[in-house]
Amino acid sequence: MGILKKLKNIVCSLFKKERNTGKREIKKINKNIKRVELLKLELNQVTNAYDKKIEELKATHASALWKYEQSYQKLRRLIEKQQQGLIEEEKVNKQREEVKPFEKAFNEVNEQLIGIKEHKKDSVMNIISEIDQLQENYTKALAEEIKTKSLEMAKQRQEYLKEVQSLGYDYKKVMDTERLLKETFEKHNFVYKGTMVDSLAILTKDVPVSIDKLSIAEDTVNEALVGKIPYVK
Repeated sequence: MGILKKLKNIVCSLFKKERNTGKREIKKINKNIKRVELLKLELNQVTNAYDKKIEELKATHASALWKYEQSYQKLRRLIEKQQQGLIEEEKVNKQREEVKPFEKAFNEVNEQLIGIKEHKKDSVMNIISEIDQLQENYTKALAEEIKTKSLEMAKQRQEYLKEVQSLGYDYKKVMDTERLLKETFEKHNFVYKGTMVDSLAILTKDVPVSIDKLSIAEDTVNEALVGKIPYVK
């Protein structure tokens, strides 16, 4: 078996699990894990949707508050002038009427802002409460997943080591064959210049069969185990 083909088989054995029919095995996801992960996704979507609406209302709220304050300040100045006898009460009353729609608009948007914040809190707590109720079953299911995957990885590690040993045996075949040729030719007084080992080195120069290519660094494994490396199926 060629070295390139062996490497391909190693990769396939590590990343593919197939049935005898050749179809990829579809593993069912535990219902508790699936539900919690969906709830986490829903929580993120709900939070983002509410936050977007809240930001929009905050802008409207700030604008309504500014208009109300400007109108109310004008009313206060007119009241002071009226108390000083500088203007008629009619002007004060007119300004008081002008304040009312600004006050109404501000109160309405303020109520909307308070309301949507309450709705967000209720929605978030409903989702979080369900996650909290599922946490025990969720954790147990994940523990089983980790156990199953760890056992499978241990098995794959042994299979991988066996394939690496097979690669080494292929290299050994070449060296043994070249040594046999050299010894036999020289035994019968012929000069033999071996080329097989050098030829193999040239033919496999682009094949990743070095230690750094066939192994995973300890730091990389640690980062993967603590979730620093994004997992993509």
